[in-house]
Amino acid sequence: MNSLVQKFRGHKTKFSFEEHSLSYEHRDSEGSVTFEVKYTEIDLSNAIYATSKNPILKFASFPFILLAIFAIGKASLVADSIEKLFAGLLVALVWLLVAGVFWLKYKRSEVSFTMFDSFRGRIVIIHDGQESEIINTLKKLVNSDRNEFKQTNDFVIQ
Repeated sequence: MNSLVQKFRGHKTKFSFEEHSLSYEHRDSEGSVTFEVKYTEIDLSNAIYATSKNPILKFASFPFILLAIFAIGKASLVADSIEKLFAGLLVALVWLLVAGVFWLKYKRSEVSFTMFDSFRGRIVIIHDGQESEIINTLKKLVNSDRNEFKQTNDFVIQ
């Protein structure tokens, strides 16, 4: 039928919407998953929302904050003139700016997901601007396939 590909910050997901099944492929730095699942086997009623960040960037700013604190302490203790004090504070400002760059990169490394469970595995949808189109297409195909399944398999429970 049609295919949609998502690429966002190290994550790549491919959806191939067939007539009665979804071919799904997800790759990231931790590995890859590929499977095909029937639409009737997808649970859309329990959406899971998650956010992922790179924690290394958060902790990378910590040493530079310490360097800034030490520069302020040294400048205030050993400066015998106002010029040397300002020079020490300027060094501290540089370290704080470097720490700020790492902190901003940490904040920008955030990736949000919507996930649905199925019998074959978890379907991950990356929030990159296409997520509503994919979720709506998935809901439409799942509902139409379930309705078709109910019509062809009419049975009475007593």
